[in-house]
Amino acid sequence: MAARKTTARKKIPPRKKAARKASRKKAAGARKKSPVRRRVAARVAKLEDEMPPNLRDFSRRFGRSLRRLEKDIETRGRVARRRLVKLLREGSHHLGRLEAEGERRWRQQSRRARHEAVRLLRRLEEAIEPPASRPARKKTRSVRTESSGSGI
Repeated sequence: MAARKTTARKKIPPRKKAARKASRKKAAGARKKSPVRRRVAARVAKLEDEMPPNLRDFSRRFGRSLRRLEKDIETRGRVARRRLVKLLREGSHHLGRLEAEGERRWRQQSRRARHEAVRLLRRLEEAIEPPASRPARKKTRSVRTESSGSGI
């Protein structure tokens, strides 16, 4: 047997306590995952499990989901339109009732004023009417006698 040549190993200076603690923390961090990392990893694993194995299956599944969403949007839009039409109809009826009530109040309040306006218009018509079209009135003549006077 041949003798092996031995070389002296290089001596490493001893590390300080703080450096030893830091290296322990790094090693412990690599071994132990934080709760947040564990949750994220679990979610990613769950998503990977739910994913279909190939593109064709994914495409079919995605297409079905899209069609379902489109149908859902249509039905919700239909429901919203019905609700909107109903609200507009109710608003229109309410406005009509208010207008009718206002008209009734206007008639009640303005009845006297309208009658006065009609009387005034009749008087104006009589004043403006030409004399020829007026009905003839009988003129009573007073016959004067000589004795009935001042006697001047």
